[in-house]
Amino acid sequence: MTRPDLHLHSTFSDGVMAPELLLHEAVQAGVTVMAVTDHDTFAGSDALLGTDTPIPVIPGVELSISDMHGLHLLGYGYARGEELRRTVEALAQKRVERARRMLERLAEMGMPLDWRVLERKYRGTVGRPHIARAMVHARYVSRMQEAFDKYLGHGRPAYVPSERLGMAEALELLRRNGFVPVLAHPWELGLNAEQLVPLIDKWQAQGLLGLEVYHPSAESHGWHTLENIARRRGLLVTGGSDFHQENDRHGRIGATAPFWARAEEDMEALRDALERGRQADRREQV
Repeated sequence: MTRPDLHLHSTFSDGVMAPELLLHEAVQAGVTVMAVTDHDTFAGSDALLGTDTPIPVIPGVELSISDMHGLHLLGYGYARGEELRRTVEALAQKRVERARRMLERLAEMGMPLDWRVLERKYRGTVGRPHIARAMVHARYVSRMQEAFDKYLGHGRPAYVPSERLGMAEALELLRRNGFVPVLAHPWELGLNAEQLVPLIDKWQAQGLLGLEVYHPSAESHGWHTLENIARRRGLLVTGGSDFHQENDRHGRIGATAPFWARAEEDMEALRDALERGRQADRREQV
């Protein structure tokens, strides 16, 4: 039985498990194919490439998109995608600069944190969740949510805006580099189906190839609405837990796989799309 989890985060972005441990835990959870999709970096995904893994690992990334709050795009691909990687590396460097500026603001408010400790612990990819955890550890706040509510959230005193790609730009970049773009967790946009459909149609015209139907945020809405939207438009159906750590608002590893009745055929369709992307990328390199 195919049990995919195509949305996992490691310590290279805002997860708490190294890619190797993430792979081990996925196998223990019964996952049969996985993807590490760290925010704005391929580093977590790359850590498992070229190794003898017990289950297939699809290279992936999650891009933050500027068009609206909470809009994210998953990219999957076996292509080299050199232009994409250069762009993602530049975005990752901007994330580092953003994090350092937030630490400077916290220090000005009497809450210093050691950048070197954070950089070493999270392999140089430091984001707001890492800063929030460090604030809890330093006893500046009692909970991570308090750190966001008082200091790190949008409009709060230590918040620094991030630099992101626009949706049209990101879709073109992914497709041009042989990657399969999938809209991440559509229900987290806070829209109903009537509002969501025109946007999906617009993005599909710009190059969107799939929807992340089987995400924890979709369970309360029912899987069928989003699945019907995807299938009627010929979009790929994907899914994943969006795992970051145990007992947070995201899912446990493999959490959505049991609900994904047509996972085997959907994974076959995704594999075909990945292969088409790889072949197209090879032709570009000739």
